[in-house]
Amino acid sequence: MGKPILLLRLEGPLQSWGSRSRWDVRDTQPEPTKSGVLGLLGCALGYERGDRRLLELDAGLRFGVRVEAPGRVLEDYHTITDFLPTAAGDFKVLGGTKSAAALRSDPDARPATIISPRFYLEDAAFLAALEATNGARPDLLQECAQAIQNPRWTLFLGRKACVPTRPIFEALMDRYDGLEDALCHHPWSWQGSPRPRPAGALMAYVEDPAGPLTRQDALRLNAARVYDFRRAHALAVPFPGAQEEP
Repeated sequence: MGKPILLLRLEGPLQSWGSRSRWDVRDTQPEPTKSGVLGLLGCALGYERGDRRLLELDAGLRFGVRVEAPGRVLEDYHTITDFLPTAAGDFKVLGGTKSAAALRSDPDARPATIISPRFYLEDAAFLAALEATNGARPDLLQECAQAIQNPRWTLFLGRKACVPTRPIFEALMDRYDGLEDALCHHPWSWQGSPRPRPAGALMAYVEDPAGPLTRQDALRLNAARVYDFRRAHALAVPFPGAQEEP
């Protein structure tokens, strides 16, 4: 018997896993972040953004992700304004309503538009893996697995507009010896329209306190929504056997 591993499939037309998204520019990382996956688990469990139990998830779960298909980066030209037109032809502004003529005569109340570039991963697919750390509750993985299958709130892939195209829960199993073993040997899968098998090895990234890579996606609860740094190492995974699709 190996170590219990929770496996999640993250697939959808769009995903976005930001780590430095503040103010107008909303970035995405090339693969899901630990903070983003913990947020997904928090939605399933019914935890609000500032819930201290999210820190228990962060400390109690070790995270890894394998890139099944990298997708492409899409930039959305997004605009924001607080001047909303009404059916009568006026504008809602600053808690009230003003006519177009009033707006033209008031230099302090003229409409302003903010340009906010938003980045997404298009047609990407990932296998995320989680294992319990030594100090975690014995039932933590089981609780997360049950919540993912019966979520309290709607699940999404990084942002609320990014809906998954397949069930996120893949398995909770003890077939593998740990995260690295699961990411190296669990069958490759990518649902949807027929796609070619990726050439060469798959890339995986595993949380590792002594790892050479730095990832700014460790969960921290703060009003500025700034993430902390964590260490990780990369794995080049020989292509595992394809999983039979139903």
